[in-house]
Amino acid sequence: MINNIKKIIVLFIAVLFIGSSDGYAGEYTSSAHGTQNDTITGVERLTNYTDGHCGHCHEQHSSIDGSEPSPAGGPDNYLLFDTSHSNQTANFCFDCHVDTASQQTGGVLRNYSYTYRAGNYNDSASNDNIKEAFSASSVSSHNLDSIVTFITEKWGYTTDSNPCCGCHNPHAVQGDPAGVSSAKSSSTRGYPVSRPSFHSALTSWGLWGDASGEKMSDYTNYYQAPYRPGNTTYEPDGSLTTNGSNLTDFVTFCQDCHSSNMVGKPYNLSHTPIDWSTLGVGESGGDKHGKKVATQDGSGSYVNLVEPYSSAWGPSNGLVLACTDCHEAHGAQSLMLIRKEVNGAALSADITSMSTTAWINLCSKCHDISLGSVSRDIHHDNTGAPYPNPKQC
Repeated sequence: MINNIKKIIVLFIAVLFIGSSDGYAGEYTSSAHGTQNDTITGVERLTNYTDGHCGHCHEQHSSIDGSEPSPAGGPDNYLLFDTSHSNQTANFCFDCHVDTASQQTGGVLRNYSYTYRAGNYNDSASNDNIKEAFSASSVSSHNLDSIVTFITEKWGYTTDSNPCCGCHNPHAVQGDPAGVSSAKSSSTRGYPVSRPSFHSALTSWGLWGDASGEKMSDYTNYYQAPYRPGNTTYEPDGSLTTNGSNLTDFVTFCQDCHSSNMVGKPYNLSHTPIDWSTLGVGESGGDKHGKKVATQDGSGSYVNLVEPYSSAWGPSNGLVLACTDCHEAHGAQSLMLIRKEVNGAALSADITSMSTTAWINLCSKCHDISLGSVSRDIHHDNTGAPYPNPKQC
């Protein structure tokens, strides 16, 4: 009788775990590490396992057939085969996400910049792998140690958490585009990010941007997609969609962290907190690239914009940008993570100094800043203009 009860209890527990794992299994097999529904090769470090197998990242016993596979020295936290995080260029994820000596079968794994993937601008020579984007070869990059500092003791993160997990759920992250080296198209989409503020509920820490309510068109009715080169199709996937219904709500995603004050050490981000949502009149309210409408000049005119923004502009509501319209996420060859291409046109020079005239190469991608333009009048020439002595344009 007792043995039968034990068997029933064991069977009940087994069924309970099997049932609770269905969501995890489906999410993982739909991820880039788990073959993304058999459309790509998932993680594949060892020939002993099929691609996508957990053993490629997690060493259960630190040995296979009696010996530890390369690199030796594991397991680390979470049974990872290498140290989770050491510094800006030594991170577990970089063991595979690098274009030389990658642990991934073949030794090469390319992950292109957002400028290339969404903008279809070929800057792959300068930014075609994740490790490179975070390295000293980038003028600016997200500081991984600062990410660890910020997320520790928030949302279920600890000092052992890998900083990459601040933005990505490794068991859900998808390739975007999936399984191709070309720019995104409407048929090759994936969703790479997960909101850090949702991390505390691990059973529901899914992707962000793949569902209704998580698009830029949900954040605002006044989003206008930027051009791709050629000015006939639009980011992020080369389609004719312009309202952000095909773009992750990156504002809400990024604001999980960047709505905090990060001025001074250890972050040294002088332009924080970023306020993208507060409305206001005149110079009050939030950022004018967010939901606040840009200020009129003395004649009642608004800023001069270039296409496609000039046709989409409404003086009573303005336009709202997504963070990725101007910024890379990992690293860039310009300050402030500024992209190499914005609104279909390449910057003629990298921006490497806050005082350089190269900033005109960014602003002019969306604004008409020629002498005598309304934009110049509002910013520099008009009485009470916020920047009366232009030095950075």
